[in-house]
Amino acid sequence: MKLLASTTLALASLLLTTQAFAERPDFSKTAAARADYLFANNPSAQLDQVQRSSSRHDFSKTTAANSEYRFADNPPADETELEPRTTQHDFSRTEAARKQS
Repeated sequence: MKLLASTTLALASLLLTTQAFAERPDFSKTAAARADYLFANNPSAQLDQVQRSSSRHDFSKTTAANSEYRFADNPPADETELEPRTTQHDFSRTEAARKQS
């Protein structure tokens, strides 16, 4: 039984070490490693291209651009009181500060 266990262990370690010392692929020899390779020409990249929209909006096509549009008919906006915003954060109220004390 000991002979079988030691033989199995020796074979397993031999297989694992040969895989560990196997030659790793050298990606510097691939076509994509060349400096003039264009990744944009890959077929998968061409499928995912999103059309760029203009950064300017054409307000002449909106309803309000119509000369007959009456701004006075717009419903009034809800007036809500907003808390005044501060530029500094009070770190003494954080969870980490509570755990320290």
